[in-house]
Amino acid sequence: MHFKNGEGVVTGLKHLFAHGAHDVSAGGTAMWMKDSGETRSFQGPSDAELVTAGVAEPFHMVLAGIACAGSTLPDLGVFVSSDELVLDYRMGPNWGALEVDALLMLLRGLRTFGGRISATEWWGSEIAPILEHALNKLDKT
Repeated sequence: MHFKNGEGVVTGLKHLFAHGAHDVSAGGTAMWMKDSGETRSFQGPSDAELVTAGVAEPFHMVLAGIACAGSTLPDLGVFVSSDELVLDYRMGPNWGALEVDALLMLLRGLRTFGGRISATEWWGSEIAPILEHALNKLDKT
């Protein structure tokens, strides 16, 4: 999910935490601080401001407990950079129709903060239109 500015990244990450997300990364998420060259523990979604301000390096974390559309999503990986949140997941038996619908609703919510989905980069040009069609369908409901 690409955003026009860092404010959208911060708002988007806060949105995930407002839906019940909590960090389940092995050993906790570590952030690399540019000036000091030291690491510090992730303290909350506002830490995305450090990345968007150029104070910390982009980071990746694993979030569990995200609830949307009456369903709790399986764990999602989230890469936080200065202008995007990249969501990654592993398909498997924990993903059913309800979870996929919930993920689409979550993506729809992130678009309200100015996010633009770029699935082509990850899924290829054949799958991206299918995702876009599903999201557009949700927008009409």
